[in-house]
Amino acid sequence: MHSATFVLSTGRCGTQWLAEKLGATFGDLLTVTHEPLHNEYRPRLMLGLRTPHRLDLESRETILRHVEGIGRGLETRPYVECGHPCWSALPYLIDRLGERLRIIHLVRHPIPTALSWLTQSAYVPPLLPHLQEKVLLSPFDDGVAFPEYRERWASLHPYEKCLYYWAEVNAFGLRLERETSSPWLRLTFEQLFFGDLETPSLPGFLGLPERPGLLEQRTEVVDKYRFLPSLGVPDLDLRASHPAIAGIAGELGYDHLVLPASPGPERK
Repeated sequence: MHSATFVLSTGRCGTQWLAEKLGATFGDLLTVTHEPLHNEYRPRLMLGLRTPHRLDLESRETILRHVEGIGRGLETRPYVECGHPCWSALPYLIDRLGERLRIIHLVRHPIPTALSWLTQSAYVPPLLPHLQEKVLLSPFDDGVAFPEYRERWASLHPYEKCLYYWAEVNAFGLRLERETSSPWLRLTFEQLFFGDLETPSLPGFLGLPERPGLLEQRTEVVDKYRFLPSLGVPDLDLRASHPAIAGIAGELGYDHLVLPASPGPERK
């Protein structure tokens, strides 16, 4: 039986690029998908519920069919799922797939990640009253790590809310890593695009042979959802204003928490 690998991430950190390059390099050996269910994973609800069996019927059946399809596919080839909406479903996926499941925790610096989500209008009040605000997660959702943000949520800038989302997802990842015995690889955006991926070997973790092509054109932008930010960003002292977020950043090796002069090119 082959393995199923899921990328745990906040999004806006290279998952689209990774899916495209894995598919182009190893498409004859494995199945690669990018956000196959999109938000039908219901990440805000799954964080607290931890099982699709407590979701509404349509959502439950969508997730169950998807996981059953993955299981059938593993009889013939490995499976890799990139994209962020599956992150809070991982405890359930671990229960269902057991020893067949592997996790890549893909991490990007909190500041450019938050800036990138702003380009997607995350947490930005909509211009028209009939449109819904894009809320990735809120401290009022069940299962969050930082419920203390409820008291200040209404006064936060959308950029700060994007930083909060980054901290919640990565705190979840750090906690899950401690709790699970599933094979685990932490990979950073900075390694993926600008660093050394030889140690640890990404193909080796996936059980694939080394092939040329995966690491070529790492500066190429792959992002089907590129937009310009719709509002300015406050100048924050992250350690003073958001010590919980700074703490998670420190655990992941990000000590320089000053807003960069330019966030650089986007990669989803």
